Amino acid sequence: MLIRLAASLCFLALFGAPVFAEDFDLTKAKRTYKDFCSHCHGIDMVNPGTSSYDLRKFPADQKDRFYTSVNKGRGDMPAWGDILLPDELDLLWKYVVTRGGKEPLPKEEAAVPATDTDQTQQHGSLTTKPGTLTACLAKNGGVMSSRRAKGGAGLDYALVTALADQMGLALEVEWFESEQEEESTPIRELYALLAYNVCDVMPGFALYETSLSAFYKTRAALPRYDNKPAHLGPEFQVDLEPISVSDPYARMEMGVVYRTPEFEREITQIADMEGLKIGVEQGTLAGVLTLRQGTSKMVADSITANPGPDFLWKMEQGAFDAALVTVGAYDFHKKQNFVSTLALDEYRHPIGFNLSVAMLKSRRDLLDQIDPTINAMIADGRMAALAKKNKVTFSSPKEPWVQSNLTMEDILLRR
Repeated sequence: MLIRLAASLCFLALFGAPVFAEDFDLTKAKRTYKDFCSHCHGIDMVNPGTSSYDLRKFPADQKDRFYTSVNKGRGDMPAWGDILLPDELDLLWKYVVTRGGKEPLPKEEAAVPATDTDQTQQHGSLTTKPGTLTACLAKNGGVMSSRRAKGGAGLDYALVTALADQMGLALEVEWFESEQEEESTPIRELYALLAYNVCDVMPGFALYETSLSAFYKTRAALPRYDNKPAHLGPEFQVDLEPISVSDPYARMEMGVVYRTPEFEREITQIADMEGLKIGVEQGTLAGVLTLRQGTSKMVADSITANPGPDFLWKMEQGAFDAALVTVGAYDFHKKQNFVSTLALDEYRHPIGFNLSVAMLKSRRDLLDQIDPTINAMIADGRMAALAKKNKVTFSSPKEPWVQSNLTMEDILLRR
């Protein structure tokens, strides 16, 4: 025993401690391998090598060959360079070179700490791709975000562009399509995209108490996004992780919209719309508030319609004269229809939601650069100017920053 202990101490003195699988995220590496490689190379790399390469035999000193083969393809194996994220490729190599975490990681694979003069490595510690801020934006996000042939449009797109510029980073946008489905919701999709490292940041996160905590230790499906691998079907789910959020940069509010300016009146509360033919957007907070805070006559004479872009088109066509809707929906309708007669009243319902930029809690260092930029842009008017340029009716954030869980008392009395 003493001889073996002395030999071990001599080895450590001469060569340093061996780096084992505990020094990288083996659980995440296993999951990455299972998602991308196991269907051909076998679970846990158990593979006779008759139909595909036995990765247990891959030479530990040929890292460049491994990266080239995976990125560009080799033989019957397709190229994965446009699908795998850099950190996923790194995890796969470490998983293979340690034979699934059973052997030490070669000493040269140990992470080298970033220095103050190494700007690339500093950026790498903040973002998924060194030197690049990757943002997830909804391609169907109305006036807040929309994809273009070159770049994008909307307040959220303008915001992440400004953030990347302030941090001295390139900007890369991962465009996704959000849909309300039984398996997922926009909030759960946001958590899933961040947890799967599709992007570093995601603007448009509504600061609602439940949204900040309800999804921890649960799973969710990924939405469709432009570079989503084909093998990640609807059944694939991601383990969600805690998030952090920035200071708010704007506020999502609800206002009264009229079919034409001739229907305008003095509005201080929803009940003041009595006498007009009212539209109710079914299944929305605005619709619930209209039914609960309107007068009995208003509710009895109201027209209920499905939510979505068609709701305001029905008003345009004369189905009803006024409705309480989110201001962003009105902005998008006006942007889509330049000859629209709809008019927005100055009244805003007191219930609203501040919008922030979300990121994984493990990337909280990003806040040190994002928060000062957001606060400066609000203070000097740049945020309002960006909103106006993108045809967004801008509202500054209001305290409290986080909307507490709504109660029936709120629904009945906050007006």
